Amino acid sequence: MKKMRKISTVLLALIVALAMSAAAFGETGGVSEDAAVKKALKDANTSASKVKNLEVELDDNGKAYEIEFVKKSSRTEYSYEIAVSDGLILEKSVDYVYKHNKSKKKIGKKKARKIVAKKSGVSLKTIKKGTCKYKYKHKEGKYTLKFRTSKYKYEYELLAPNGKVMEYDYEFIGTR
Repeated sequence: MKKMRKISTVLLALIVALAMSAAAFGETGGVSEDAAVKKALKDANTSASKVKNLEVELDDNGKAYEIEFVKKSSRTEYSYEIAVSDGLILEKSVDYVYKHNKSKKKIGKKKARKIVAKKSGVSLKTIKKGTCKYKYKHKEGKYTLKFRTSKYKYEYELLAPNGKVMEYDYEFIGTR
């Protein structure tokens, strides 16, 4: 009976130590909501005073911050998912606001790929392995490009007449 109590006491002490270290990790080892917001704002090349409608919440699993805001000057909408554990940007979506251009003129797929390569920082060779499709509907022509790297999958939409990026998304698919 004495051995059983000794083991139970040791086990209880271990459980308490683990609980305390888990609580400490949550306070100091993870990324705070404030730090996640600062990371998103820095990535968007803006500051809190230059945005409106800033919303932050934890996802359903409590593993990522979902951050959304609009840049006041350009009305560009940003949406981020940032990992609580290490601050990695898991997903990013940017929606630009442009006047509709009813022109049927096209810049061509080759130029569209070059624009996306410059904007994304991904090699043209990698982008060529993906898809590039042209669509004209609702009096608007656009290119949709989809491609992957080892860590992210990307999707870009460009206005066909001038190559302006309308929207882009990327999502982390790699391993950490």
